[in-house]
Amino acid sequence: MKSEKISIKSIKEKLNHISNGNVDDRPTVVAYGLMNAGKSFLLNMLTQHIEEEFFKTNDIRETAEIKKFESEKYVYLDTPGLDANQADDAHAQFGASQADVVLFLHQPQGELEANEVKFLKALKQSFGSFAESNIILVLSKIEKEEQAKIDLIEDRIKTQCTQEIGFSPKVFQVSNKRYQTGVIKHKDGLIAQSHINSLIEHLDFVALNAGKVRAQRSLTEVEALLQMIESKEQLLRSKRQNLKDGISKAFSIFNAQTDALREFLEDSSSEYRNI
Repeated sequence: MKSEKISIKSIKEKLNHISNGNVDDRPTVVAYGLMNAGKSFLLNMLTQHIEEEFFKTNDIRETAEIKKFESEKYVYLDTPGLDANQADDAHAQFGASQADVVLFLHQPQGELEANEVKFLKALKQSFGSFAESNIILVLSKIEKEEQAKIDLIEDRIKTQCTQEIGFSPKVFQVSNKRYQTGVIKHKDGLIAQSHINSLIEHLDFVALNAGKVRAQRSLTEVEALLQMIESKEQLLRSKRQNLKDGISKAFSIFNAQTDALREFLEDSSSEYRNI
């Protein structure tokens, strides 16, 4: 972070966030991904909004800010697409600070894009030692591609995560559409092929360490805040020294000019007396 971008206000806001924290005992599950990655659809399936959706889905941008649903076990947050605009990205970043578990969705059209990698790097750093367990990658809309292609994309994404991000998260291939159709039409085969229940089971297992995750992330935030304060102090010290140097230089020039004037007046006075 560049020093000139650090403000007292931002430090106070971060300190307030750390102080307030997440007092809800229920784990917070946050969905991320590019626009139309299937975040809202997946959250509807996980919260059993099978026919009447709670999280709005569409082919156009629907989620412009964080939306919350609370069940008995979890708090679910839906976030704007990471590639929408800077304001939406800021909302997503704020949601990241609330997450105990992250569901990072990716459409299986190819490998992770640069902005996805960038966001996952930030998440990985934030989660520390819990990154591999609590950041779950979800390949969505698998019904739209051949299984062989889905598998190749998963392998490529795993390689990206290892080589470019430095962690190896669990990856699930899911089909929200198959799950929805299977539940509505009582088709157990479609439900099994959707892999949603496998994701739910894994989510239940991962959520058990939510308290430890919060403790570590709070510690990470405190350390980051201390770095911000230290950077601010260094910036202020540098500005104060530059000001002192500037004043000293200005007085040095003034004193030199005064001495020159005094010399000139003394010389002139001597010449006048000698006339």
